[in-house]
Amino acid sequence: MRAEDTPLTVDENAFELGDVSDLYELLRAIDEVMPKHATLYVEGTSIAPEVARFLAARQSADPPEVERHTGWPKPQPFHLPLAGRNLAELRAIADRYAEPEICDHLVVYCGGTVLLYAHDAGDGYVLLSRELPPETHAQLRETLAGVLRDPATPAPWSFRRLGRWLAAGRGDPST
Repeated sequence: MRAEDTPLTVDENAFELGDVSDLYELLRAIDEVMPKHATLYVEGTSIAPEVARFLAARQSADPPEVERHTGWPKPQPFHLPLAGRNLAELRAIADRYAEPEICDHLVVYCGGTVLLYAHDAGDGYVLLSRELPPETHAQLRETLAGVLRDPATPAPWSFRRLGRWLAAGRGDPST
């Protein structure tokens, strides 16, 4: 159980869904699959002013602190309830901007539980909570099928993933 004064963070029992290569598809999947009583946390260092204004106007009241995933510069954090059309409206605005102008990392949480974590959202791995029902895991896989890479296979464009592959002692990923 998380102490009230500690930031929300990914549970150690979370599992890696895979690498997602498209932020817009990830936002669509979250909109379609994640519980509507959850909250989307986004952080970024170069969020477009229009996106920041939208997120600030719909910010959750008294949101919990979420563990920051950007060391420097200090990111702008926002908490967007998934209720209603909030995420659909964010997605419509996001379509006009490059991925870094939307967010760097994102988290979907409900209460004190992180349900989904996307590091380098749209160009990195996604972790899912085991507290989500298996049907939700399957729906996310299905919805993200065109942009989801198996976590055991390094993406050729991902130096982060390549480093993790080599650090795990798996040898040359090209063989």
